[in-house]
Amino acid sequence: ARLANTSGDRQKEGGFINKSLLTLAHVIWKLSDPKTDKSTHIPYRDSKLTRMLQQSLGGNAQIALVCTVTLASDCVEETINTLKFANRAKQIKQRVELNEVVDPAALISQYRDE
Repeated sequence: ARLANTSGDRQKEGGFINKSLLTLAHVIWKLSDPKTDKSTHIPYRDSKLTRMLQQSLGGNAQIALVCTVTLASDCVEETINTLKFANRAKQIKQRVELNEVVDPAALISQYRDE
């Protein structure tokens, strides 16, 4: 609020955006952690943003993430945090799975043959 110089509804909206970005950072951290396996809980449902990005972040998608930084001396902390976030996002390993579309008639025929 002090940097954005906002109040009222704008400040409230900024709080929601910051919460979503914090949750996205947490999801990225969990996905990039080498110890994460299929049984590890990934908190996609903690914000609308991560819920919308769930299929892209943890599924069969190639994603591009653009992180912008500034050379301004008063934003050094934000720049460092952005670079750490980008590095974490770069370490995500996608788990590619084949999406197979099965014709219902072919499936019934297969079950009959068995």
